[in-house]
Formats: sequence, C-alpha cells, structure tokens
Amino acid sequence: MMKRITFMIMMLLVIAGTSYSQDKQDWKWMHPTPQSNNLRKIKMVSGTDWVTAGANGTFMHTSNSGSNWYFHHFAGKVTAGTLATTQNYDMWFFDSNTGIVIGDQGYIGRTVNGGVTFDEVGVGLVATNSRCQSIWFANANTGYIGAGSQNAFTTVILKTTNAGLNWSTVYSDLSGSTSYLTTLGGIDDQNVFASWGNGSLLSTSNGGTNWTITPTTFPTIMYNMSFLNSTTGFCSGSGGTVSRTTNAGLNWSSVNTPTVDWAMFQVKVVSASEIYAVGDASFLYKSTDLGTTWQTLPISVSGPSATFVWYSLDKNGSTYVLSGDYGIVAISNDGCATWSTNNYTQYSNALMYDITTVPGTSKYWVVGRPFPTGSTNRELLYSSNSGATWTPYNLGYTGDFFSISMINENTGYVSGQNNRVLKTTDGGASWTPKTGPSPVATSQLYTCEFIDENTGWVFVNLSTVAGGNVFKTTNGGDNWSQYTTGAASENIYSADMVNANTGFCVMNTSNRPIYRTTNGGVNWTGATTTGFTGSIRGVSSPDGVTVYACQTRRHIQSCKVNKRRS
Repeated sequence: MMKRITFMIMMLLVIAGTSYSQDKQDWKWMHPTPQSNNLRKIKMVSGTDWVTAGANGTFMHTSNSGSNWYFHHFAGKVTAGTLATTQNYDMWFFDSNTGIVIGDQGYIGRTVNGGVTFDEVGVGLVATNSRCQSIWFANANTGYIGAGSQNAFTTVILKTTNAGLNWSTVYSDLSGSTSYLTTLGGIDDQNVFASWGNGSLLSTSNGGTNWTITPTTFPTIMYNMSFLNSTTGFCSGSGGTVSRTTNAGLNWSSVNTPTVDWAMFQVKVVSASEIYAVGDASFLYKSTDLGTTWQTLPISVSGPSATFVWYSLDKNGSTYVLSGDYGIVAISNDGCATWSTNNYTQYSNALMYDITTVPGTSKYWVVGRPFPTGSTNRELLYSSNSGATWTPYNLGYTGDFFSISMINENTGYVSGQNNRVLKTTDGGASWTPKTGPSPVATSQLYTCEFIDENTGWVFVNLSTVAGGNVFKTTNGGDNWSQYTTGAASENIYSADMVNANTGFCVMNTSNRPIYRTTNGGVNWTGATTTGFTGSIRGVSSPDGVTVYACQTRRHIQSCKVNKRRS
C-alpha cells in the first residue's frame, strides 16, 4: 500500500558514495547508472577530459577518463512549467571549459564553465520548427551551424567569427520547395559543404557569401561529414553509405561499408590510414586505404544489458571512446579490440512498471517486463542498499509483471499478464505461483495489494471480467473471492488498499470518479470526483482520508473524503 509513496521517496534519494554527480534535477538516476538518455556526440578534449551530449538536454563531462561523470539534463531549450528539454544532436568543444551544443527547436547553447551552465545564443535565427543538426569549426573563431526542418523543408546556415558568441545567417531557404539540411562540414573557413535530405550538395568557396547547389550528389540521406585534408573528405549516411571526394568536394563517389542494415552516423577521420564508420550496434568499420576497403571490428561491451546504436567515436592517444543508446560510453585502450564502460551498469532496458520498499529498511524491489523480450529473465531488480547496486532476479515466466507488494523483507507478491500471481518468501530470489484469481486466463492483473501475508487484492485492467474486476484472498492467494465496483467497462488501472477495510481504485477510462470501499472491497462507491478529463493512472492514500491521484495529462490532484464507519 505504500509503494507509490515510497517510489517518490526512493527516486529523490542521493546515493552516498556514488561515482556520479547529478546536477539541476531533484529526481536522480538509480538505474541504469550513470543515466540512460542517448548520447549523440562525444569529444575527447584531452586524454582525461571528455564531454558528451544527447537526448533530453543531456550533457556529461568527465575529467578522469570516465571513472566519474558530472551530468545534467538542462543543456537544451527548457519548456517552462514541465521543464522538458530538447534533444541535442551535435556539439563542438574548444577546451574543457568552452563549448557549444545544438539541437531541436533551433537551440544553440554555449558554456564557458565545462557544461555546468549553458547560455542560449543566436536566439531567433533558427525557427523553433527546425533542428540545429550539425556544427563545425574551421579554427578557434570561425564556425558554421547547419539547421533544417524535415517537415517544413527549410534550411538555415549560420556563421560565427568570434567562437560562437555571435551568429549571423549566411544561407536561408525558407521556401519549403527544396529539402532540408542533414549535415555540414568543411575544408577551411572559406570552403564549406552541406548535404540535404534529398542527396543534394550545398557548397560555398567564399565563406558563405555565395552558395552552389549540386543535385543528386549523394545516394541517400547523409548524417556526418569530415575532411582529411584540402582534397579528401568523407560523408556517411543511411544504409551503410559512405561517400568520398578526392578533389575538394567537386565530385563524390560511394565507398560503402560492409553493411546496408545500419546507418553510419559518423565517419571519423583520424589519419589517412585510420578512418572509422560508426553506427552498427555490433561492429565498428575501419579503413586503412581511404575507404576503399573496410575491416569489421566486433563491439562487445561489458556492463550494459544491450546496445542498439552507436552514434559517435573519438580518439586521443591510444584511447578510443564510443557513445550511443542508453547513455553508454564505451572505452578501448587496445586498438578497438576490446571495450569496457568504466562503471556503466544496466541490467535491463525493458519497461519497469512498479517499485516498492519496506519502510525502515534500505531494500527496494522493481518489477516489469522480461529482458530480453520473450525470455523469462530479469523481470525483477532488487537492491539491498537504497539503489546503490542492483541484483536482477528471474521470475521464470514470459510476459509483463505490473505490480509488486512486499509485506516484509522476505515475503511479498507480484501480479501480471495472463492471470499470474506469484509469491516470494526469500526476498525475491525465488517465486512460487499462486492460484490465478480471474476466470479469464488472459486477464491483466495491473495492481497487487497485500496488507499481510494472507490478505490481499488484485485488480484487472484492459478487459471487463463478468462478475467484477476485483479479487480478494484471505489465505495467501490459494483462493479468491470476486467483487465488482459496479462501473461500466470496469478496467481498473490502479488501486491502493489502506487497510483491511478502506481502499481506493481508479479506471483506465476518462471522466471516471475515484471509487472507494470501506468493507474490504465487497462494495464500492464512486462518489469522489476529480475533474480530470484524462485517464487516471495512479491513486494513493496514506490514511484513508487524503487521496492523491494523477492522470495522463501531467496533472496531480489531492482531495479529502469523508471517513465513514464500515
């Protein structure tokens, strides 16, 4: 009954002894660690100083080669009220303190304190329906940003001559009749190139004063451009494509990598004999002959449960780093033969539905979907130290588990898909199946509430069971009694039983009241209205009088109900 309250308490904890410094947000990452937002770009400013940026305003900085990370999620345009932040797609850092990140809604953020804060620059130069997609600097002062809207088919290119303090527009196509910019790069401050989504090449030879469009230069959408020298450059894109020029961008020809199944999000040019194509989840592609042939280097990273896409690679000295999905930074010190993650820990990337604790202890349990999907593994994560470390447990069944209720440190119940209720008496290490409460074998048991080892309730969602969607046991799940709230289309999304008599439940359908029982679930009344227009997804009551509810449209309400005797 306390799980929804303790969920909030748990996530607000600052874990003592953590190797990660989380800034600016009250809610702290506990799994995966350090965090799991995608990282689109990584840069090694020095051998020990690295920076990376990505989804949802994420920025990360390490000064000791990844052993410790400082990070926050406010390196983007922040929406007032919700504090939602935009996606970052590229960045450029001059040193460990000064750099620029760019992303959605025309955002350009500049930092001079190593990413602790970002000041938005170039405000209004790029429309909020456009993404700042690519940034490139020719030297310490002169740089370019390419922005485009794939919906409005517009392109804007900006230029700075004072290290990003001020920007001006040097190219603008707002007609919506051509295409949109996807990547940008250059040879020097005068010779700059950009690729459009339709494969066209946009180029200037006088620092952006004039531009030339060359149609159908590339065979597909290109995502990254990099030059080796004044004549040779590479551009990479979808379907494993890499294109090469050997005459300063005048002509380009395809030199495809060994894959057509993965986009190449970056072509990293280290030297003429060391060029990498990055994007495949399982392999890094290396060329030693300017892209004519490619070696396939396996990527197997210890630490994360899975990696879907790699977006960016950088090298300093003999150290290589990769960034990708789920916030993973992978490190190699042996020429990309083996990879590690320096303390990245992820046991599952599947959905987790519920979390609970036993008050007065440091023990927590999280329950959800098996990983990998379709397996019978890792439906449960357990922590004995307030989330500092986790142990995955296997429940032994395919399908989701939606709810967990722990009576004490050892005994508890879970409920889930296909009418399943399981019981543990050893803190979650092993589970015993109990009698399925519903007469319908496919019932989805969204909520499981036990007040002691014998007395508990489960509630069915996503279907209406004849006779009612409320089931109660008084002998630990061996037998069940069926009750109904009396509601039409009785789909119960969430419930909270305060004690043996009083409880509350809410429906998966909009414009429903909060239902209340005062006799252990036998009878229910829907007298408590909320004014919510969306589906109510959570309900909790600490004392049977004050009730908290939340819905799908970011609203939380509290109310007090009259406490009547049973």
